[in-house]
Amino acid sequence: MLQGIGAGTLQSAGAASGSGPTQRNALMTWLVPGIVLFGGVVVGLILSTLLAMISPALAILGTLVLLGGYFAGLVLYVLSAIKMIGELNTVTRNTAFPWWPILVPGYNVYWLWILVPAEVAKAKQMMGAQTPPRGIALYIFLWHYALALDLNDLVR
Repeated sequence: MLQGIGAGTLQSAGAASGSGPTQRNALMTWLVPGIVLFGGVVVGLILSTLLAMISPALAILGTLVLLGGYFAGLVLYVLSAIKMIGELNTVTRNTAFPWWPILVPGYNVYWLWILVPAEVAKAKQMMGAQTPPRGIALYIFLWHYALALDLNDLVR
């Protein structure tokens, strides 16, 4: 009845909790919000151009579609980042590592490229994963993809 109490290490306690990272398709984690963002912009531009031929006043509807698609893609990126950082925090049990720096211009670059990979390295060490965090180049150019791959290494 009390078999795991007091005898667990950080690794076994993290694995036993069941609330760790979820397995995800890293490519789609990066690609789907990008497709929504890019698709919204393309559809909005086409719609704006076609409506401008009818009446310049109607062109604003296409612009609203463009802005809506752009905003939807950005929201998807931020929401997936919040979820992944939350999963990283469940592994490291570090409540002092917030998700909100992604929204702070300038500081978010340091947070995304330096602090997040360091936290991933800490999580991998705690879980006993053999692979190191992905390289800085992958975090610079494809941050969502790199974090999703690293979190997949932590799934038990």
